[in-house]
Amino acid sequence: MMIKSVQNNIFLTSLFLVLSSLPLIYFTYTLRDTFLDDAYITLTYSKHFFQEGKPWYNVIDTVHGNGQTSVLWMIIQSLFFNFGDLINPIYINKGISLVLITIVLSSLFQSFTKQESLTVKIFTLVFSVFFSTWAAFNITHGLETILFSTTLFLFLKYRNHGSAYYLAFLLPFIRPEAIIFTLFFIIDTRLFSKTFYKRVLCVLASASVYLLYTIYYYDAWIPLPFLLKSIKEFSSVKVLNFITIIVIFSPVIIFVIKNYRTKFIFYCPLFFFIIYYSFFIDEIMNFFDRYKFPLFVYYIYFLRYENTEVISNKKLNASLFILSIAGILNYCTYLKTQVTFYIGPYEKAMNAGPIYLGKYLKNISIKENKKFKIINSDAGAVAYFSDCYLYDTWGLNNATLLLTKKNKDWNAYLSYLKKTDPDYIILISKDYHTFIPRLDFEEKIYKYFSLQTKKPVLVRKSTEEYYYFIYRRNH
Repeated sequence: MMIKSVQNNIFLTSLFLVLSSLPLIYFTYTLRDTFLDDAYITLTYSKHFFQEGKPWYNVIDTVHGNGQTSVLWMIIQSLFFNFGDLINPIYINKGISLVLITIVLSSLFQSFTKQESLTVKIFTLVFSVFFSTWAAFNITHGLETILFSTTLFLFLKYRNHGSAYYLAFLLPFIRPEAIIFTLFFIIDTRLFSKTFYKRVLCVLASASVYLLYTIYYYDAWIPLPFLLKSIKEFSSVKVLNFITIIVIFSPVIIFVIKNYRTKFIFYCPLFFFIIYYSFFIDEIMNFFDRYKFPLFVYYIYFLRYENTEVISNKKLNASLFILSIAGILNYCTYLKTQVTFYIGPYEKAMNAGPIYLGKYLKNISIKENKKFKIINSDAGAVAYFSDCYLYDTWGLNNATLLLTKKNKDWNAYLSYLKKTDPDYIILISKDYHTFIPRLDFEEKIYKYFSLQTKKPVLVRKSTEEYYYFIYRRNH
């Protein structure tokens, strides 16, 4: 019997390692060249920080705001440019994320081996495959999601160790909203004790350094994505997605309710951000629910360090985890639509559109020995590959354009664009032959610069009903 038990453990362990690692390796490798347009924005900031010593999107602009929220990820990526043309920064980006996520997955493996309940063991296996696959897609888009997830997990794991102070200091520099985690870190101890004051000093030091960094480099102190992407939306899709997340986390939620005296403060940031990310953040470029992904490290912590016998009745406890599996499977159908678009149309659209245009403008820039000033709403790959000065008409990377657009002060918005004296204007059309604007502010730009009287120097298809019209002004 003992030999059979050992054989079963070896089989289950091998099954876990294969099923949890294969999706991670497969998707990371096959999508090694795929990169989100927003990730190229961060690379642009990183490149300018490396070259100019200034974490700015457009170094010749007069008013600067921070259009990417991860200071630490931007600084780390700036180091990539030390390698010049030896290795593509995208591969370094994904390599680091791949190494980081294995730290979290190794803890899941430990959770799997320690579980005695067969139901919870099966749940851990299902969850691991789900998390590994989801992690692979969050690696491919190239943003700070994996760095934040790993740091947050280590912060939860070592919250009562000395290293927690360093991690608490770093968290807001990966995502500014992480200050919420550190605030609960302060109160998750005996008030006015020595530990309490040490945590207060740590969080104050982190906030002070972040504030000084912002004041020194930027004119707009609030990160521009918070201004652009903050919403209040309670659509049926968002409500159903929220309910699915609640179902998935139901074992954790019930565990916290039963142990509220000792566990509520620790898990409170999880509940806060489930609500915040569900209803108060715009879904633009939120591929693979990248905002919510790091929250799932709370589940990994729960499986590794908490009592998974949430309900004393074994059948009810098993039913609770089966319900959570059903939530995971339903959530996978939600993510699948994004995966299908990302693997097929999005990758082709990026190569045919922004990446092509960036390289196209770079070649002309080199021939004419001039760095062009470009007006464009797709702000990532065009800016990065062209190595020119790009004015982001969405406002994600331009404080003036964002604030005037939000206030619907179109005179100020258009007057600012005119003062930039652009060499190129890139607009997005629904039709290949005739310019039919997709965005309301681009229609205003089209009319303001009298582009109806000009012929585009290039029309480039990205996807169906998504065509780039490129106009040359100064020649």
